[in-house]
Amino acid sequence: MILKDDKVLLRAIEEEDAQILMDLINDPEVENAVYGWSYPVSLSAQKKWIANLNNDSTVRYAIEFEKRMVGVAIISSIDMKNRTANMNIKLLKSARGKGIATRVVNLLIQYCFEELNLHCLTANVIERNRGSRKLWEKLGFLQDGVLRDRIYKNGKYHNVIAYSLLKEECYERNW
Repeated sequence: MILKDDKVLLRAIEEEDAQILMDLINDPEVENAVYGWSYPVSLSAQKKWIANLNNDSTVRYAIEFEKRMVGVAIISSIDMKNRTANMNIKLLKSARGKGIATRVVNLLIQYCFEELNLHCLTANVIERNRGSRKLWEKLGFLQDGVLRDRIYKNGKYHNVIAYSLLKEECYERNW
């Protein structure tokens, strides 16, 4: 399913996106700010990952801005019984600071609550990633807690902040 507003487009990830995805994953700033993979990643490994994307509990989108791919948005751990899912977003450095992340997360929220009829969305952020924390808080996500020493990066452990947004809280936002 394609999601879009007047500035961004979320579409299926295609093999042609492998180079940009590899650049994103191999960006030390991105790798340092998020968790979930080890880098560096080769182009062939990235193409293999794209070929095996089918997964009932995860939806992955290529983010397009001004007709070029600038990142990836992921809805993971989709649990239809409990009506929950986790969200995350990764942008190329050149795409940051332009309001793209806010637009993308708003599209994901709308899709999750209106199309999937989920009740609760979560996001997990490394504590030191102030930009990401600001994004989720601006969009109405509340801090549920701190997962202490959850991530090991660059020779030390880091806390993760757990956020959530309930469907009824979202509609109170008047978005």
